[in-house]
Amino acid sequence: MTIREILSHPDKIPQTWLYLPPDKTTWNLDTQGVFSLDSWDFPPDSDEYLPKQAKNDKWIETLDGSSIEDVVSYAQGQSDNVTLDDLFRSFIFYYENDAFLDLD
Repeated sequence: MTIREILSHPDKIPQTWLYLPPDKTTWNLDTQGVFSLDSWDFPPDSDEYLPKQAKNDKWIETLDGSSIEDVVSYAQGQSDNVTLDDLFRSFIFYYENDAFLDLD
């Protein structure tokens, strides 16, 4: 799933964690990501819920589905003309600062 698809349809994403490639400087709307499985479905000492990209390629945990929905909702609540680029900037800002971006 691309970041574009995730931000375009946040109501259709899992509520688990989104993993992205480790070099965040390369992230863009077409970057592929993968969601983990629900860790509650596995024993406490298991890492089987992690996507293979996290285990094998060191992909990093970014935001969970609920936070992504909140980021999109907050951005869309600021303007009727929010673009995907605005949503992407909001996503990155929240990831880096644990805070919502005020769009100007």
